[in-house]
Amino acid sequence: MSAPAIPAACAHRPTRGGLVVPYVSFEHNGLPVFGGLHRGRRARAFENSLCQICERPLERWFYVLVRPQDVSVGYAPEPALHPPCLMYAEKACPTLNGTSATYRPGGVISRHPAGRPCGDPACSCPVTAPTAESQVRAGRKADDWDAWMLSADQYTLRRDDRGGAAGIQLPSDPKRIRRVRVSPERKRALALMAALQALGI
Repeated sequence: MSAPAIPAACAHRPTRGGLVVPYVSFEHNGLPVFGGLHRGRRARAFENSLCQICERPLERWFYVLVRPQDVSVGYAPEPALHPPCLMYAEKACPTLNGTSATYRPGGVISRHPAGRPCGDPACSCPVTAPTAESQVRAGRKADDWDAWMLSADQYTLRRDDRGGAAGIQLPSDPKRIRRVRVSPERKRALALMAALQALGI
């Protein structure tokens, strides 16, 4: 499968294997770890309303990637994206485009790209041991994802107990919801809901 065309908004970003390295990705010894979030860049993107892919400021309309569990807690835990950057991510990211059916067996940030534990305290890896979330996700079926379009006046951060940005608050009235990754189970559930609505139930 060939790499998708890089949008003009991302032309300034470094690439690896023909793919844009998202701004929020962390690196180990100069190698980007796709799917791993750099804590500092993630925080900077939240606080400065930056796109997680291209690092440029968000504009009037933007998207946030949302899983079912994010809806239940009321916020999206990843920085937002410009519409063109979302379209690119949908094609380039194996989790979003469906080519990867499960998450990494060991979690994204438990090991560096060479496959051994990281012992360098100065490394940009956020941690050298699995986080609670990565342990829960490790090896299990990939989540369903939607993209919610929001407007600039809906950009509100959810903060944790220490005041740090935990994510972007999900409003009750997104401008649009795009289905990004839909599992067979979810397809059946959506079809059932549509049939019930058609029957007026």
